[in-house]
Amino acid sequence: MDNFTKRIRASLLENQAVQIKESAIWYLPVETFDVAFKRVKRSKMDILMKMILLAVEQTNIRRAANLAEMLLVEELFIADLIEKMQRTGLIWLEKSIYKLTTKGHEQLKTGIIEEEMEEEWTELFYSPGHDEFWPSMPVPLPGTDDKWTLYRYAETQDLINRDRILQVLTEKENGLDEDGFQTVVADVNSFEQQTVEHVPCLEFQLYNKEQDIFYARVWNTWLERWDDMLEKQIEEQERIEWRRKWTEVGEFSG
Repeated sequence: MDNFTKRIRASLLENQAVQIKESAIWYLPVETFDVAFKRVKRSKMDILMKMILLAVEQTNIRRAANLAEMLLVEELFIADLIEKMQRTGLIWLEKSIYKLTTKGHEQLKTGIIEEEMEEEWTELFYSPGHDEFWPSMPVPLPGTDDKWTLYRYAETQDLINRDRILQVLTEKENGLDEDGFQTVVADVNSFEQQTVEHVPCLEFQLYNKEQDIFYARVWNTWLERWDDMLEKQIEEQERIEWRRKWTEVGEFSG
């Protein structure tokens, strides 16, 4: 960490008009969540399945043989499809007659089949100070030092709910599977906060002599970049005080 801090300082001082007034290292809390969710696989309804659902909707079908005779398709094949439709909740038996479920009506109307997949787990990382979910750490975090303190403007947010988690997973997990079918996150089964990670951040309070401005730079070791949001937050709280403090001691007179 010391060598990295030296490199960052050197890069800031490449501009000869810049002075580093103060620097510090502190940590930012990032919450980790274990999330269980389910996806559905979406595919376009084939002609035979659509014909079966239409037949069930419009006539009284009691046996696969009735449909096989009507559609001129092998009975065993029809029986397999009917069993699959019952298993996926598209049709059901009412007084020995096959009927469409609400789900069956909806999927017949849209022409899209949704097949539930097995439950999956993932880990999400949330920064309360940014009110953002972050990607996984690209590299392991540097070890923390007992001398480091919590970021002085760290916030505690209670903005995490099932809808928010679902939105994040939708952006992160939706896509195509290996067979080219669209897979979509359908529901969040559970989510639970686990550990809180301590993310080291390097803060520099700077003065540019040519422009006569004070400003902050904060390197976020998780995101591996300068953190504009934290810089703006610090400047809004402290920039007036910096000018007063360093003007009084005459550190940049002349």
